[in-house]
Amino acid sequence: MDNTVISTPTVINTFPKLGYWVIFFNIGLICSLSSNLDNFWGYASLVLPCSVSIIIVRLCWQQRVIFGGSKVSFIKMQQNSDFSLPTSLSLHYQDIDSVRLIGDHLFIHSAKGKINFPLRVKSRLAKKLKQAFEAKGITFEVNSCIL
Repeated sequence: MDNTVISTPTVINTFPKLGYWVIFFNIGLICSLSSNLDNFWGYASLVLPCSVSIIIVRLCWQQRVIFGGSKVSFIKMQQNSDFSLPTSLSLHYQDIDSVRLIGDHLFIHSAKGKINFPLRVKSRLAKKLKQAFEAKGITFEVNSCIL
């Protein structure tokens, strides 16, 4: 029998509350426009906001950071700018040289190069990432005048 210890990965969802706010906003929009639902065009006017909100909620709930046993995975996150397409990236812990939160971006220097993610200093996500990186033995530097 193998006596290896399997550690459960730490999963950090990046924007779970934003998805709920989009849903509540969409419900409010539907309620405010419900008086115009007497013909086809009334229903057609709801298709665009509902479909856009479904896409936004799906994007928000797919983004996550997973700290596994030997690597950290950034799932469906924007890299290098706020407006880039979301991609997935996995980095082994031994490949990570440093993790720095400078201004409003998280910079991860690794063997693959420099990767940055938009991240506010005082956000809950920054606190969770700091705890998770430090639990894996990687120093998390905060160099910002926004403190």
